[in-house]
Amino acid sequence: MAKKHQVATNERLRLFVACAPGLEPLLAAELRGLGIEEVVATVGGVGCFGDRGTIYRINLGCGLGLRVLIRVAEFFVRDFAKLERASGTLAWEQWLSPGPDNKLAVRVRGHTKRSRLYHTRGIAERVERGIAKRLGADVELRADEAEGPGGGELGEGREEPTLVQVRIVRDRCTISVDTTGTMLHKRGWRLQTGKAPLREDIARAALSLSGWQPGMALFDPCAGAGTLAIEGATLAMGRSPGGLRSFACQRQPGFDAELFAKIKAELAAEPEAHGTILGADRDAGVVEAARANAGRAQVSERLAFIQRSVGDAQLPALEGRGVALVTNPPWGQRTGDRKRLRNLYASLGQLARRLPRPTRVLLVTSDPSLAGATKLGLESVLRTEQGGVRIGLWSAELGDS
Repeated sequence: MAKKHQVATNERLRLFVACAPGLEPLLAAELRGLGIEEVVATVGGVGCFGDRGTIYRINLGCGLGLRVLIRVAEFFVRDFAKLERASGTLAWEQWLSPGPDNKLAVRVRGHTKRSRLYHTRGIAERVERGIAKRLGADVELRADEAEGPGGGELGEGREEPTLVQVRIVRDRCTISVDTTGTMLHKRGWRLQTGKAPLREDIARAALSLSGWQPGMALFDPCAGAGTLAIEGATLAMGRSPGGLRSFACQRQPGFDAELFAKIKAELAAEPEAHGTILGADRDAGVVEAARANAGRAQVSERLAFIQRSVGDAQLPALEGRGVALVTNPPWGQRTGDRKRLRNLYASLGQLARRLPRPTRVLLVTSDPSLAGATKLGLESVLRTEQGGVRIGLWSAELGDS
């Protein structure tokens, strides 16, 4: 039988919000805007403090993060026996709950660097034993599946396992429990994609760094799956990025459904001033896929997608307080011939110079020479990573000519 432990609900928790490299300062500013206290940016994310309501607020309202982790323990360890003993004393009942069959679906992920304990599978096994001992449960071990951007696929009827992260660096062990589940950038609406879609968190960073604000026109001439335009419409309509999906914290002990619903309602803001939000692609099938994604995101009324090539002579109608051209054209690594891509980027530069002023431009590319091919004087404003590829965000402001 599982041991019975009281679940506290108003404790002060140490949290860590993970993000893509380079996004830490933007994420810190976003969390402060959500009212999160004691925010400190560090490598790989942002540390902060809060209670369970804070966990709900970050998961629902954070557009730049990837996971919200609870730091449940930190201690020095140099042997497996101590790791197992220490793991067995932690209050796992606060965050993990066995099912009716007394089985607990857990995925423990180990990471080690410059430590005496270097076998990651052995680290995970000792923590799993500690969890089972504390809860008196049969831990249903799940391999640390190759997760990719949004989590491994679950078989039919299988509950998503709770992720427990164990990091040992220079013999200092940090154990964390995930409250997010599928990563935060998975908003729940992008079921159809182009060849090399931009991740939603990076799209939101691109919008922020471009200088675009609701009320300005937003134009993506290489829209693909529609991610940039849909993220913009979500912001313009005052929708929280996590409002259409569920989270691991909703399945954890002590979940307060009433508080969760209250915070979700608080995060819904009034729609901002109207400005055109337009995505375009030369492929009719891709345009239809983007429209379908917008429908699932419940923002179809706030944007439009059209079939159009970058070099088309006729400009689309763009209304607003200035224009932001924000786009993720092919990089040449996954799609397209790099030599031919220079012509595409040159056409993007020509298009930007023809748009109403003032115009802000932001391009996402892995190749600085392609950014240079626009001849817009683009400057690097962020270096990050997506799918194992280092990419850059390049920006410029075109004033009145």
